[in-house]
Amino acid sequence: MYSAQRPGIAALLLCLLSPLDAPAQNTPPDREIRGVWAHPATFGTDSSAATPVIKSTLDDYAKAGINTVMLLVKSTSGYVYFQSDIGVRDPGCPWDFLGTFLAEARKRHITVHPWFCVFTEGALPGRVREHPEWLIRSRKSELVPVVNPALPEVRNYEIALIREVVSKYAVEWVHLDYLRYPCEPTEDYFSFDAETRALFRAHSGVDIGTVRATDTGNILWNEWIEWNGEQVTRFLKELRQTFRETGRDVRLSAAVFPDARNARALIAQDWELWAREGLLEMLCPMLYTGNQALFEKYLARASAIAHGRCLLGAGIGIATADNRNTPEDVLRQRSAARALGADGFVLFSSGSLTAEYLTALSR
Repeated sequence: MYSAQRPGIAALLLCLLSPLDAPAQNTPPDREIRGVWAHPATFGTDSSAATPVIKSTLDDYAKAGINTVMLLVKSTSGYVYFQSDIGVRDPGCPWDFLGTFLAEARKRHITVHPWFCVFTEGALPGRVREHPEWLIRSRKSELVPVVNPALPEVRNYEIALIREVVSKYAVEWVHLDYLRYPCEPTEDYFSFDAETRALFRAHSGVDIGTVRATDTGNILWNEWIEWNGEQVTRFLKELRQTFRETGRDVRLSAAVFPDARNARALIAQDWELWAREGLLEMLCPMLYTGNQALFEKYLARASAIAHGRCLLGAGIGIATADNRNTPEDVLRQRSAARALGADGFVLFSSGSLTAEYLTALSR
């Protein structure tokens, strides 16, 4: 855990990630986090065509001052982009995308956080297809392609995928996304399958499926919300225990929803607790908006939570469902991140990070 005295930028220690057979190197301690979330599709999935694009894109990133890449290695489909004996590789990308990317990033002193979309399994690949009971089931028995964090089997499977990357590659960061229950089709979308109901009944003495008042005026519903949050936090604790068992000093960053209080109640993402208990080394709240006042409001809240506990990389959206930021907007938000005590920023995402944005960042 970071000390109570919040370190300045000069105290940041980020590690350069490298292939397993190469020695890990520390990045200079005075580097601001200047990151981007990157999808394999940005580079292409054919090895011979994608490799030169990876090289040229990382050259452009380095010139623009980008020093951190959150590289997608498990997508919302559930497919993976690394050498795996557990998960199912994207059929269009059967080669070692992660290994190639790490090798090129190392040459340019760019830190890579392998990025896992943890509980989403949209294509129901492999073991998930074999275990439909792992999927979240609504009160009306609707199924969504998201696995249930309350089930030990689910947590073990997702942790095994992450452990595989840590074991096979010399990474010193792992980035977690979708570390939560789904917010679609509606929030409060916790699972009412038989096993989860039995686990909650053992905890509380109540079958949540028989509760009629499903709102926060009912103390039982409050306990249900809190208990589901504890299951996601349990995943984090179990993951950290796995890292200790491997003997590897692996740090965790996570993409989280903009407001900690709402996230805790609605999607069981208690990231304020995670910061307070030292379960993460970096928070990346997704503050995707073109409204500068709102960006600063929610960033200030996140900064207060991270202060003295973990690093803070402000998530800046270039283009998302409800916003489009110009290069000038991005620079304005980058300046706000500096002023409000963040340790840097992370841009969403590589597909929108075109030459005009890179030129602006290089200034």
